[in-house]
Amino acid sequence: MSNLYKQTAGAIKDTIGSMVGNKDLVDKDREQWAEGEGKQNMQETQARREDENPNMHRAGDSASDVSGASKEKVGQAIGNKSMEAEGHSQCAQAKGNAAYHKLAKDNVRAGF
Repeated sequence: MSNLYKQTAGAIKDTIGSMVGNKDLVDKDREQWAEGEGKQNMQETQARREDENPNMHRAGDSASDVSGASKEKVGQAIGNKSMEAEGHSQCAQAKGNAAYHKLAKDNVRAGF
């Protein structure tokens, strides 16, 4: 459930609880709203940090990609299939991490 959805659902339920005089519903739904807002604020803060330093994840992902490519090539050169496979796997993981970081950043900006 997205944070925006939690905030909206909590606010709607809070209003209904207040209208019908159900204090338990009001309290529970204020907690739901606060949880959604807290998570949203945390994600926005992280996105701001990444905007201020856009290379934060990129440097680590690039270093891992280069290291993996090196292992792969050395493994090929010396005929070590295990090292070659480990390097290939490390490259793929670095590329996957880079794609994840970009997607996560885009989702936070979009409010998800």
